[in-house]
Amino acid sequence: MDGRDQRDHRAGHGLDCPDCRLELQEYLDGTLEKKRSLAVFMHLRDCAACRADHDALQAVFSGLDALPALEAPADFDAKVLASVPYGAYQAMASLRRERVPVFLEEQFLPAWLRARATRVAGLAVAAAVAFAFAAGAGAGWLLAPGLAGLGPELLCRLQGAGRRLVGLRRAEG
Repeated sequence: MDGRDQRDHRAGHGLDCPDCRLELQEYLDGTLEKKRSLAVFMHLRDCAACRADHDALQAVFSGLDALPALEAPADFDAKVLASVPYGAYQAMASLRRERVPVFLEEQFLPAWLRARATRVAGLAVAAAVAFAFAAGAGAGWLLAPGLAGLGPELLCRLQGAGRRLVGLRRAEG
């Protein structure tokens, strides 16, 4: 479990110091849910150590907010790019993995959607709807389950076609 999962797991209980410290940033930003914000407030009211952490963090934020806004120099990008060892980057080209767009990565679609059982069940639903239409039971509400049944298979097929297309374009140069 990551920190947020642990916090969500204990959401109904009083806040302890580690949870409070994890949520101080969001509390100060004003992005916590109302219940969690109240829990942090109540904990800070009763815990001197967490209140000291809160005050220190708030002082840092106030100091940062007080800094003047600065514009980057006009040649900033050129200086940064000049400092990158481009020769070493090029030499490691064979070690870098060819990337495809994120939406074409296999993990982009949830595992349950890619699962063979989901895809087969969806196709079975779509086939049942097609048979119902063929038998004359063409109720309008049947269209939605039919399309939903086709969804997982279509998404997986479209993703595969997109990956093949990207591969062909890269092979062409």
